[in-house]
Amino acid sequence: MGPDFFSFILAAAISPFAYLLFSSISGPLSFVRFYHRILEIILLAGVFLFRKRLGLYRWEDIGFKRPVFRPLLYGLGWAIGIVGFSFVIEPDILGNISRFPQATGSIEDSLKIFSKAAAVALIEEVMMRGILLGVFLRSIGELPALVASSGVFALSHFLNNQPQNYPDFHLNLGSGFRVLLEMFQPVLRLEWISIQGLILFLLGLLLGIAYINGKNIWQPIGIHGGIVFLVHSQSWIEPERLLSDSKESVILVIFSAILWIFYRKYSGKSKGKLNVFFL
Repeated sequence: MGPDFFSFILAAAISPFAYLLFSSISGPLSFVRFYHRILEIILLAGVFLFRKRLGLYRWEDIGFKRPVFRPLLYGLGWAIGIVGFSFVIEPDILGNISRFPQATGSIEDSLKIFSKAAAVALIEEVMMRGILLGVFLRSIGELPALVASSGVFALSHFLNNQPQNYPDFHLNLGSGFRVLLEMFQPVLRLEWISIQGLILFLLGLLLGIAYINGKNIWQPIGIHGGIVFLVHSQSWIEPERLLSDSKESVILVIFSAILWIFYRKYSGKSKGKLNVFFL
């Protein structure tokens, strides 16, 4: 807990200086997003420094194993199934449309969304499943690890609050700490005790089950990235409705149960050593 807290403080302290340096080269940036990227870099650097203490000796310990493409494609299939099934039981997420809609934007826009989905899935799955869930699995057991990591995953999505009057936000030496305090406001206001919090928790549970089914990180990356891409590449899907409709939690429970049954049925049949994807 100590290193994690120190990472937030360090990111708040250095982000204004790093922002001024980087923005002078690349142009205007969102300071809030920049703070988040600095925080992620510091957290990953901390994990690298303490990797042996966390039991992370090889890339295989995070989940980067062969096969790659088969679990990745399975994950994309699960993502298509989840989003498609959502249309069936909760048509409100489609918004007010009178015809079958088309994908938004050009090929260039789609590539940007694909890049964003891939980056989000890779970063979050490495942090939440490959590292956090992996450490919990070695420390407290399977079911408690799934519950704990899913809770952290849900809470992390509420750490995105922007400072008040953000358009008039002026950068100074204390800006990082201002963003840090605002980040935790939704958590302190218990906004995570909601349908959205439940859906994010269940999504974390589903991704965790996909991960422990072979300790291979490519399947949860496929699920996570596929959902993000499908939701954000279609103008007719309304993400806020997707995360606020209680029926979505039923969908995630069903898919999590299917994955869990599959894992329990086949997890003991193949104990052969898998090759490390890269070292």
